[in-house]
Amino acid sequence: MIRIAICCGGGFSSSTMAAHLNKQLKEKGLEDEVFLEFIPFANLYGAESAFSAGVQRDRQDEVDVALLCPHLEYPAATAAKEGKLRIPVFVLPMRMYGLVDIENFVEEAEDVLELWRNGAQNVVTFPDEPRSMTAPRVVSHRRWLAKQGK
Repeated sequence: MIRIAICCGGGFSSSTMAAHLNKQLKEKGLEDEVFLEFIPFANLYGAESAFSAGVQRDRQDEVDVALLCPHLEYPAATAAKEGKLRIPVFVLPMRMYGLVDIENFVEEAEDVLELWRNGAQNVVTFPDEPRSMTAPRVVSHRRWLAKQGK
């Protein structure tokens, strides 16, 4: 089972996205293969957040990978630089965020985990996308490459 955190700052868009993706998980019978949970980004690594009362417990041990909404590119880089992240984090491409279906979302998480296992550092990016936030795709990286004939 792959355990995925969907993170944003306060949870307004990502909690909606998590609910939508969890609905798709049930519809497609994938609940035994994938676990999705919304976790505010600061709460992922136990930081204090404007959206919480004080410092939260670190929740990185609850998930395998965190996929972040695009506006977290800078906070993720800062948290990584400060050594606060023990799991791979990935900033979703702007065009993919909110539009992605469960299959593309899970493929993205699987591919980020594979990069991490092969030595990628946080914030994880694909070799041909040094800033995932600016990627023009609306599908998983693997499907994007297949469409490009790579």
